[in-house]
Amino acid sequence: MVHMPASGKKKGDVLISYITEPFTFAPWEGFPNYHTMYWECFEIAKLFSDKGYAVDIVNVKNEKFIPKKPYLACIDAENGLERLYRYLPKECRKVFHILISYWKDYNEAEEKRIKNIEKRRGVKLLPRRKMKPSKNAEFADYLEGFGNKTIFKTFEQFKKPIFFIPISSVIEFNFPGNKNFDSARKHFLWMGGGGLALKGLDLVLEAFSKMPDLNLHICGPIHGEEDFVEEYKKELYGTPNIKVYGRLDIGGKEFREVINKCGAVIYPSGGEGSSGAIVQAMHAGLIPIITHETGIQEDSGYIPLINPTPESITKTSRVFSEMPEESVREFSKKIWEYARSHYTRKTFSQAYKRFIEEILKL
Repeated sequence: MVHMPASGKKKGDVLISYITEPFTFAPWEGFPNYHTMYWECFEIAKLFSDKGYAVDIVNVKNEKFIPKKPYLACIDAENGLERLYRYLPKECRKVFHILISYWKDYNEAEEKRIKNIEKRRGVKLLPRRKMKPSKNAEFADYLEGFGNKTIFKTFEQFKKPIFFIPISSVIEFNFPGNKNFDSARKHFLWMGGGGLALKGLDLVLEAFSKMPDLNLHICGPIHGEEDFVEEYKKELYGTPNIKVYGRLDIGGKEFREVINKCGAVIYPSGGEGSSGAIVQAMHAGLIPIITHETGIQEDSGYIPLINPTPESITKTSRVFSEMPEESVREFSKKIWEYARSHYTRKTFSQAYKRFIEEILKL
């Protein structure tokens, strides 16, 4: 457990069950670029501290921790409320911080994607993103977090309102006004984390392996999924128009070179909360070609992929590549402006502060 003291006169105690790493970094180290959660968890604690609450932070995986203070609020990001509930004061406000769709829907989405690969390719891949059953939504007094209408609908059976929190971004890029959008129309980025079948990399690879005139750039830690890489090694490493970079530092020179080549980010994910990768791509002006399950707000203007298949991805990518250059530039500017006004550290902090004040009444 780590502790953040209250700023000024102490009003009470708050418990956060999420991650503890952000509180162990030296001030000069900053937060890692590869995920937004480090800054976000720290910011949630800081918001409570700034309002006069002392904050205890435990790792969400820590099943040995037993609360012993009269906490006024408990925020859990996974499945800890069922266990913590019995130790918390009756008046404690219990909060579920939503990071992904409801665990059952999330697991079923991955199972469906794996079965579809087996039907198309005759190989059964291992599940990589299977979530433990969680009763957090049942035990919580309040739900808040990432997503859109599609993600929030997976929690509708609990009949509890969800307070939307926009995911933050790690870096805010300037608009790429000097980009060659004529060339960028034919370059697409896939960027994501683990769970390659769930995130639709298989669909994208099968589509682009048959479109030699369009280019696919892949950024992410794909090599940890050996069975996937083995099955798709021809597409990944034997196809001239497909290039694999691995995980890149989004603040680094190589990543900037990649995004400057691309006009769109393509991501047929089957389950997210709100994809931080897509938000980061939007900040670079890349036009999202994504599923609703990616969790990006519907009014952002993305190009939707409904029940994606290799064939539908081929068709959508082809249509995009044939858009007039100036139309792509204008589309890119709108996406960039949306990201700048909706998905930033500032908008995250403002929303969470409103949640604390207006919903938790703290």
